[in-house]
Amino acid sequence: MAEQQQGRAPRLYVFSGAGLSAESGISTFRTGDGIWTRANLDEVCNYLTWRRNRPAVFRFYNQRISECADARPNAAHRLLAQWQDTWGTERVHLVTQNIDDMLEQAGARQVTHLHGDMISLLCTDCDYRFPASGRGLDPKAACPACGEVEGVKPGVVFFNEAAPEYETLWRIQQAMTPDDLFIAVGTAFEVIPPERLLPPGRVGPYARNFVVDPAPRRTECFGVVERNPATVGLPNIAETVERMMAGE
Repeated sequence: MAEQQQGRAPRLYVFSGAGLSAESGISTFRTGDGIWTRANLDEVCNYLTWRRNRPAVFRFYNQRISECADARPNAAHRLLAQWQDTWGTERVHLVTQNIDDMLEQAGARQVTHLHGDMISLLCTDCDYRFPASGRGLDPKAACPACGEVEGVKPGVVFFNEAAPEYETLWRIQQAMTPDDLFIAVGTAFEVIPPERLLPPGRVGPYARNFVVDPAPRRTECFGVVERNPATVGLPNIAETVERMMAGE
């Protein structure tokens, strides 16, 4: 049993990638025949060029929204939301690279979207983020704060654009203690490696480091390697997670 620091209950940090939502029918961007093998990244997801490609940018993300219209949270989303409901947002921190809202639809009350989302718009003139109205992103939407239209972009973080929520990763590294749990699910670590997520002393086969993925990478950084899709792998480790969260 891990010795809890100053009697504080263990916390759970979950870092998820595209594999978490793939079983809901949402296309991945990088793995396999991901979207970036079929789309021009520089045209639709480059902060340095997006303004001159603005119509194509909005068409691209509205197509992504249309593709996700029939998607529903899967068992893995629901289990993570259940854990957050059970132990609270102070103990269960859900951090995702995904731009969909499947975790929120599953009932999660607080989710950090490292790369933004498809349900908001961002005014690059005054840095004001606001919710999109309707089912798509309106390229004619004016910023409620400053009235600008041409400077408004989809709320997804583009390449070469600052990602403010990356500060969350640093705070997690600083805050994580030996009794806390860390689960990486459905990520290939191509964008963010384990070294950016775990304290230096935990980058190894630590018993409270879990990875869930059918083809896991960087397995040397995890004490528990669950070689299954998220909807199978997360339930498989649920008993262990719940026991550890109870302080055992």
